[in-house]
Amino acid sequence: MILQDQVKLFSYLGLLPFILVPVVAWISPETAYNNKLIEFFYSWSALMFAFMTGTFWVLALRNNQNISMVVGLFALLFIVMASFYSFEIINPILFLISLLILYELGYFFEKKLIKDMEWYKNLRFHLTFSIRICHLLMIAFIFTNQ
Repeated sequence: MILQDQVKLFSYLGLLPFILVPVVAWISPETAYNNKLIEFFYSWSALMFAFMTGTFWVLALRNNQNISMVVGLFALLFIVMASFYSFEIINPILFLISLLILYELGYFFEKKLIKDMEWYKNLRFHLTFSIRICHLLMIAFIFTNQ
């Protein structure tokens, strides 16, 4: 299996929970609440964004670019998570909106780093677009089922 295929495979496997949780939640809200799927969704989202900041770090180093934006994105994620968990701000909608904004910032930063990899740029666009939709679906689900 060539590197591009491996990257695509693992990227789409990472996308599966983003897609499956909203689908299950909308089909069966009771299942979503009984099995803490909302909490799983935003935890998965935060974990994946933390992983992505690591890949941004490597891309920035490879391109001899400043890593302060990467550190800033990770710091923002840390602040959002610390605020959510430490201060018991139990508002998953705010957390999901914060994560959605972080994904947007990450996407625009990463786009500058992957100028020479058209296949990866296309992959990131499709993944980020899907993640946006899934976050919006979860936000709408929470609004609808409060």
